[in-house]
Amino acid sequence: MTLLGTALLLLQVQLPADSGLAHASGRPAPVVQATFASEAPRLDGRLDEAVWRQAIPVTDFRRDLPSDGGPASEHTEVRVVYTRDALYVGARLNARDPGTVSRLRGRRDSFSLFNDQFLVMVDSHHDHRTAYVFGVTPAGGRNDLLVPDDSRDGLDPSWDPVWEAETRVDEKGWVAEIRIPFTQLRFSEEAERPVWGIQFRRDIVAAGEAADWSWAPASEAGFVSKFGHLVGLERLEAPNRLEILPYTVGRGSFDQRADPDSPFDDGSVFGTSVGVDLKYGLTPALTLDATVNPDFGQVEADPAVVNLSAFETFFEERRPFFVEGAGGFEFGGLSSMKFFYSRRVGQSPSLPASGRYVDRPAASTILGAAKLSGRTAGGWTVGALNATTDRERARITDSPDGPVVTVPVEPRANYSVLRLRRDFNESASEVGVIATSVFRERGDPAFEVLRDRAFTGGVDFAHRWARRAYVVRGWVGGSRVLGSTAAITRAQRASARYYQRPDQAYVTLDPTATALSGFGAEVELQKLAGAWLFGLNGQSLSPGFELNDAGFQTQADRHVALVSGRRRWVQPTAWFRSFSMGLLGVSQWDFGGTRTSSNLRFDLVGQTHAFRSFDVNLRHELEAFDTRATRGGPRVVRPRLWGLGAGMHTDDRKPLSGSARVNLTSGAEGSWSMAITPSLAGRGQGWWNWSATAAYRRSEDDAFYVAQGVDSAAATTFGSRYVFANLARESVDVTLRLDLALTPDLTLQLYAQPFVASGAYTDFRALARPSSYDFLRYGDGASTVSSDPGTGRVRVDADGAGPAATVSFADPDFRLRSLRGNLVLRWEYRPGSTLFFVWSQNRSDRVTDAELEPWGDLSHTWRDPGQHVFLIKANYWLGS
Repeated sequence: MTLLGTALLLLQVQLPADSGLAHASGRPAPVVQATFASEAPRLDGRLDEAVWRQAIPVTDFRRDLPSDGGPASEHTEVRVVYTRDALYVGARLNARDPGTVSRLRGRRDSFSLFNDQFLVMVDSHHDHRTAYVFGVTPAGGRNDLLVPDDSRDGLDPSWDPVWEAETRVDEKGWVAEIRIPFTQLRFSEEAERPVWGIQFRRDIVAAGEAADWSWAPASEAGFVSKFGHLVGLERLEAPNRLEILPYTVGRGSFDQRADPDSPFDDGSVFGTSVGVDLKYGLTPALTLDATVNPDFGQVEADPAVVNLSAFETFFEERRPFFVEGAGGFEFGGLSSMKFFYSRRVGQSPSLPASGRYVDRPAASTILGAAKLSGRTAGGWTVGALNATTDRERARITDSPDGPVVTVPVEPRANYSVLRLRRDFNESASEVGVIATSVFRERGDPAFEVLRDRAFTGGVDFAHRWARRAYVVRGWVGGSRVLGSTAAITRAQRASARYYQRPDQAYVTLDPTATALSGFGAEVELQKLAGAWLFGLNGQSLSPGFELNDAGFQTQADRHVALVSGRRRWVQPTAWFRSFSMGLLGVSQWDFGGTRTSSNLRFDLVGQTHAFRSFDVNLRHELEAFDTRATRGGPRVVRPRLWGLGAGMHTDDRKPLSGSARVNLTSGAEGSWSMAITPSLAGRGQGWWNWSATAAYRRSEDDAFYVAQGVDSAAATTFGSRYVFANLARESVDVTLRLDLALTPDLTLQLYAQPFVASGAYTDFRALARPSSYDFLRYGDGASTVSSDPGTGRVRVDADGAGPAATVSFADPDFRLRSLRGNLVLRWEYRPGSTLFFVWSQNRSDRVTDAELEPWGDLSHTWRDPGQHVFLIKANYWLGS
């Protein structure tokens, strides 16, 4: 838009005195005028109604990639109109050569598919922090997500509002016409003439370009705070927001591994279920979500992993009810641990059940769940969730016609989370709180090993200054868990803390305790803007800090200090479109002052003018002590290690693109690892795309923990043998994806992951003394190693003279195969209403023979017996 046009526009618009016409950076922010339409425009991708001609267009788009701030290579005009129930955005997106407009179709939210795209981003709260994003492609594909925290990091693509769009490709380029119902936005109706934040963005694949209407330099911090302003809205009435989504499911399961004589499951199981999801607008900006008997049948399977550590594997949440709006429950934002980990709700039962025939539920039944999200009139952002899971039992019998015994495996439980956050100082500062609780039923002796109650709470803060170039943020919190002496002893002995360690004196294992408490804190200072960036971070988690009832945490008992710096070039140079290099150093100690790690890392990241991306990193781990290696025993030396990683990615705009990554490590005592990860991705003629990613990993750990046992005759300081071995590991996996977009609303998605892995343990030895890397090798002198194939156990004897110095353990060698995958046909037959056809399979096999034949075993996964599940699910959206 010309300077004169902008001046005329501002003269026409009467803004509230406190609306503000500037970015957080202080520069003037552009303004777009919304025009009222007494009659809604037809959604046909033509923009030929009179109201579109009356609306004032905005045209001044500038690039943020490449040549940050340069004029966009193609002309774009955007107009905004509104009715009493919806916001309409019309965009004319010109292309000098219409043949370069990409017309790829993809399933909804296929952001990874490189495509021309037009995005509308709406900050209807006008808090300069949160935004609703609606994107459309020339072929009519729709993408949507939430921006929770004024950053491109942590975007939430799980949000699936009900909205409409039509597109049309013509001789000038293409046109996008978008209808966003006000029911899908959250805003206050207090202002007579509200001002919203808004941003328009255009991705032009052929030019490798992204252009923004409200441009700000990439060297500046922030995202939503850089939006322009939408004015002209008058007397908006927040609609009554009630959405009901009932569903019905039919399911059939066929398990080739099932015993046909089993009285519980002969391999064929059929069932049906019904449930309902509900959304209700309690206020214009607060929404209640509830679900009864939720179904997660169309969720993609978790990837196969081999976890030989003492710590739990973290899996991403995939269930729609918990994924949508998950960003509203994030706390602290500085580390990988979580005060709330939604996969605790409905998790696999905690207690084992053993017998010849066992009918054990795979997950705890969620009886119901509800969550509240949005903003209060006082400016607080609210996230609250409550869920109840049922008591679960397993059935056991030792013969097909024998008596059936029912044993409890999971108590009934209630989970609650409350998250509050208050912004002030134009969202440059914030303070928030979180509280979680878990209550488990009592009454059965089997539940004595589980904690009865668990509570956590914390306060976090952030303050940005110097036009948001700098930020200091942090949190402080505490935890308290209560239960029987058996439950709290179990918590003290858990891998997160190991109170029983014999070589520390700052905590003591108390077998009479019925509660465990702890605290945590973290603070970080960062420079986020400019060519030079830096960060300083410090964290402390006391030994008793425990989040794992409602959250996720692998380690307590640590102090961490981190410093980082980075130099970046956002403007193209003679060789690169973009380039940066960084240095990071981090050290960690326990509360007794033992240094448990010290790492240095240097990296280079860039993209060439041919759109080839690359990164290289070099890291060095200094010698330190490992307080977890003996699983509760004395500490051992962690030898120094060098690591090198490099990756390259070709031009993603091409019909065929690929990448390759190599990671190598080498330790001082002979340990080493190698990982090679190539991938290919292809796009068909508009309606299909595929990807294949392989990973080959091979490693050798010189001393990997195997077992421990009491050995009163051993010449060790603590009267136990801590057995280690050389572990040679090898694994191969391939992840395959195929997406067919028959129409923008009818898609077929295939996911499959064959996976094979092996581990061979040799050269068994025992730790000779604490705080060392010295070992007594079994098989030398009088010591012996013997294996019994009949029992599958290995016996090591330190002196060969008798049982006192003997430690016995299961043969740890393994070779496993796995194939997980699903095929999902998704048809959105009307806005918000969807029909699913799903086929999923899970094949697996495990043997103790560790001789892996990578490609032979990989192909064999397709022939292993497994479980097949067929599912049909239909839901029907009732709303406005």
